[in-house]
Amino acid sequence: MNVITRSFINWLSACLLLLSFVSVLYAADDKRFALKDGVIDDSKLGLQWAPAPDRPMNHYQADEYARNLRLAGGGWRLPTVSELKSVYDKTRPGGADPMFHVSDYLVWMSYLDGTSAGFIFFNNGQDGLAARDTILPYIRVLAVRSRR
Repeated sequence: MNVITRSFINWLSACLLLLSFVSVLYAADDKRFALKDGVIDDSKLGLQWAPAPDRPMNHYQADEYARNLRLAGGGWRLPTVSELKSVYDKTRPGGADPMFHVSDYLVWMSYLDGTSAGFIFFNNGQDGLAARDTILPYIRVLAVRSRR
């Protein structure tokens, strides 16, 4: 084997090894969320998520919805800033795994500032504040709880 052929084989082997390593990383990340019996398990944070209902709500309605949700035994609440931001994934169309049903929506969080409440915009991952009584066609709620 000449030097050029040997160098090419070494380069190709290194590329294949790197690709297999990267695919293992992505495969592990893809398994972070698993949907079972209508509940999304979050293996990274040890949380469970209820997929967003397909209807807009103001913050008051969202908070009441989460607290009164009886899916899989109840115990739901609105997510914190960090919990909700952890769901945002800029590599996914719509900003999150499709099982969440929040594609390109604003999603309420538990953060309050007077008569305003926090949200995350799943179009770009930015957070902001809106009046708690704001209701728009593209604003949703995700309920979360500690894993049972």
